[in-house]
Amino acid sequence: MTAAADLSTLLLQLPPQDRAELAVNLIDSLSLGEPAWEDDQLAALADERDAELESGAVKPLSYDEFIAGLRRPSQP
Repeated sequence: MTAAADLSTLLLQLPPQDRAELAVNLIDSLSLGEPAWEDDQLAALADERDAELESGAVKPLSYDEFIAGLRRPSQP
């Protein structure tokens, strides 16, 4: 196994809360010098998106549509 695969195997053994905190830290590390989102900003955005879905202004994506729309950052 590669080092990343070994690390992933170990990290998946952590409790869910620890994995969630680690995921946030990793995502924040990808900000490329831009400020990270604050919790209240993320909560406000989630509320806006929920209101858009509830009102029918936007249609939800299926899981497959969501996954298909993901893009990986280009490799250096």
